Amino acid sequence: MPDLPYFDLLIDDRPSRGELSQLWKDQVHWGYWETPNSADGTLADYVAAMELMNGVLLEAGRVADGQNLLDVGCGFGGTIRQINDTHSDMDLTGLNIDPRQLAAAKAVSTPAEGNTIAWFEGDACRLPFEDNSFDRILAVECIFHFPSREKFLVEAARVLKPGGYLAVSDFVPIMMFFGKTPIWLAIRSRIAKSYGTLGSVPLRSYKNMGARAGLRLETSRNIRKQTLPTYPFLLKFFRAHESADIRKTMIVGTRWMNWLSKLGLLQYQVYTFHKPE
Repeated sequence: MPDLPYFDLLIDDRPSRGELSQLWKDQVHWGYWETPNSADGTLADYVAAMELMNGVLLEAGRVADGQNLLDVGCGFGGTIRQINDTHSDMDLTGLNIDPRQLAAAKAVSTPAEGNTIAWFEGDACRLPFEDNSFDRILAVECIFHFPSREKFLVEAARVLKPGGYLAVSDFVPIMMFFGKTPIWLAIRSRIAKSYGTLGSVPLRSYKNMGARAGLRLETSRNIRKQTLPTYPFLLKFFRAHESADIRKTMIVGTRWMNWLSKLGLLQYQVYTFHKPE
């Protein structure tokens, strides 16, 4: 299982319903603001922005009623619960390599009438499903934790039905060779102290990786600017937190990601892949 310091803190904080677990109670990803200047820095605003980020991925993945959908790296199940609340006749499956996250997701998720929800423990690069199993696959802000982005795309292509769609959100350095420079390797280790295991930076573009997996890249959208209010909110939240452990663990990596994103060296990309009929 990958090393994920922020999830370790979250798991420890959930039984007491502490501040950190309230922040990432359902969703554990960045927020999305269509108009970044509208962000007001409140917890309610950030929670709403995380739900809007889900909406961006659902739109990218062409999610609609009556589908068999897999959420890879499902966390505490917030994305699946949002789909469950807004769509009908859905067969929803969440997969995660961490059984603690799955237990938390299962405890608070009840399928709406006409929907089903199932949870699986497994590796995103070795999906425990038959070929051609799903109409849609989502990977919301998790693929950078996987050992190989390319191996995940191969597996996603295998379990997607012909005509199906995959939507992925990822932090991507603006230049692929940036991932091989000494400065990135140094920064990467600092980010990992907060956010844990980071898979290798892809040496090929997402378009080429998808093509090798048998997927066609239909759209690529850079929403870096729409995510920027995440950083001042999180830094303020962590600095004010009563736990010194949380402050020490979370501030360093968040500060570096803020710096890289503000300079445009780290993009936040949303990709839509299509498996040909």
